[in-house]
Amino acid sequence: MINTTLPQSNTVPACTALGSGVWLAFRHIAGTSAPAVPPPATGAHLLSVEFCRRGRHALPAGDYCTIAADGHAAVSMTAAGADDYYPGAVYEGLQFWIDPDAQTGSGFLALMGLDVHGIINYFCAGGPYYCPMGDELAALVDELWREFDVSGYASPGELRYAVVRLLYMLLQLPYADQMAWYPRAQVDLVRDAETLMLADLSVRHTARELAVQFGVSESSFKAYCRDVLGDGYLPYFRRKRLEKAADLLAHTDLKVQDIAVQVGYESQSKFAKAFADQFRLTPLEYRRLAEK
Repeated sequence: MINTTLPQSNTVPACTALGSGVWLAFRHIAGTSAPAVPPPATGAHLLSVEFCRRGRHALPAGDYCTIAADGHAAVSMTAAGADDYYPGAVYEGLQFWIDPDAQTGSGFLALMGLDVHGIINYFCAGGPYYCPMGDELAALVDELWREFDVSGYASPGELRYAVVRLLYMLLQLPYADQMAWYPRAQVDLVRDAETLMLADLSVRHTARELAVQFGVSESSFKAYCRDVLGDGYLPYFRRKRLEKAADLLAHTDLKVQDIAVQVGYESQSKFAKAFADQFRLTPLEYRRLAEK
């Protein structure tokens, strides 16, 4: 049976409270709209620690953003209830938040020798911290993912222990990577353009058309997309259209011609060729394999 990895809607698990001012989530985001997933709306500012297995996450710092990508760890301060942006609407990772003002000497982090304010000063004094996880930390994240996320169950004690292990291993990582910073206005522009495009994939918007709409040059618009989405404007949205088509083939009985129209192809033959180039299968072959 073919692995159809695009669900029909975003799946974002609720945060699990692990103690006073500590939350953890195994995050899955896969869909055709850019989601907004806030951290716990408690406390003025939260320490956010994430381990990205797949996808991209915009990390704001004042008027700028950096982009956390797959295989990296990131530590930052975030406002409670902040509106997160995951460019590409695809993300898989483990993330936890700590309210520094809620930590006491009797909390499980302090009892395990972890000083939250010291961690903040170490990692976030100059803005977000961003570094490759390395083999050992990546293996631990994968282990926790298989053990807790795939099984769907873990006791609070097991999850607290997981947070402690992750923090101690994080403290052993080298200094942060050199990060690329992008004006927040540019990131917001790409987010608005992505939301517009993904809202109706049957409509094709040219880069020039969107550049005019958002008041920038076409070359600047394309550069912003490459920086934020990690891919060029045309390849990114072509892939999104074809992924949506694959989802419809796997989960609906719509005719191939109707699916082609829904994802912006007036010609069924051009759609079939583009689909085969992407998936190495014709649309009907993909549907048959998805049904097995």
